[in-house]
Amino acid sequence: MATATRFELNWETERYALLNTRICDLRLNFEQTLLCRCIHKLYTELESKRLSFRPPYYFTCAGDEWGCPDKVPIIGIPFHLADNRLVRIEKEMGYATYDRHDLMVLLRHEAGHAINYAYELYEQDEWREVFGDFYATYPTNFKFKFNPFSRTYVKSLGEPKYYAQAHPDEDFAETFAVWLTPRSNWRTVYRKWPSIKKLEYVDRVMKKLRNRKPTVTGGPLDSPYHSKTYTLIEYYGETLDNFKDQALGIYDEDLGNIFSTAVNGNRRRMVPAKELIRRNRRFLIKTISQWTGAREKVVAPVIRRFYLRCRDLDLYMPPDQEISSMASLAALGTTVVMNYLHTGRYID
Repeated sequence: MATATRFELNWETERYALLNTRICDLRLNFEQTLLCRCIHKLYTELESKRLSFRPPYYFTCAGDEWGCPDKVPIIGIPFHLADNRLVRIEKEMGYATYDRHDLMVLLRHEAGHAINYAYELYEQDEWREVFGDFYATYPTNFKFKFNPFSRTYVKSLGEPKYYAQAHPDEDFAETFAVWLTPRSNWRTVYRKWPSIKKLEYVDRVMKKLRNRKPTVTGGPLDSPYHSKTYTLIEYYGETLDNFKDQALGIYDEDLGNIFSTAVNGNRRRMVPAKELIRRNRRFLIKTISQWTGAREKVVAPVIRRFYLRCRDLDLYMPPDQEISSMASLAALGTTVVMNYLHTGRYID
């Protein structure tokens, strides 16, 4: 008979659960991420320049996920960077990953956009004289038009190196990023380049903005992750069955048969499944323990697992089905625990 006292989840189990969760229901553990540390570093760099404005940020879910919304001073960041588990999934899916250098390059660039929009610098005559027409159309084939020998623009500290040539708005953001980067030594590096005038403009204007409040503080967001009701696996365009073989303790289908998702505006008349489990947690643990002979330390993590999945899947039930739902939960829990006692593993 198995003697383990806690419910052990492997990575494949956790990944399966995440992939089967709606993006809007993902609970992001942002504080533990590299991105969080990089945002704090960005704010420290802005503070060192004595700028009081700290560009806010939000998490996006779209095709081109990095970027400020049109003339809105807020930085849009891919949602998968806001949780280390999602970063791991992104890597396993074969997509590009970001190291600290990559993140800082992108954050400084987007901070340039945010400051431009917050103070509407692009509407000023001097800004247009230095960078050009903010309202010019973006080129459709920029990568074939840049001039690698031009010294009118700064070189990006990331890729592509000549992104400042794409548009006046990008020119300002790239120039700002070079100006903000510690030890970029821009006065020396660009002293003989025409682009030094752009850097000197940024330096001069940022000093004027030190104690000024933004004139624009908000606006509509582009594709915030919390607005997406499709699952993470649907976001990737993959099949969930491909990730189930090594996942232990997956009860989503069984819980879905016991409960349901609230639809057609009926949520007010429905009882959250997680609340049913929370209220009856001791009863379920004690009952299953008595019928199976398992210690409560073995049963409790299973009930906890039921609670978490009902929460993440946003499952509900009609008020008049509490007794039958409790009976079904107890039966499912008994099956799971009995399988564990006889095989040493929780069933799939």
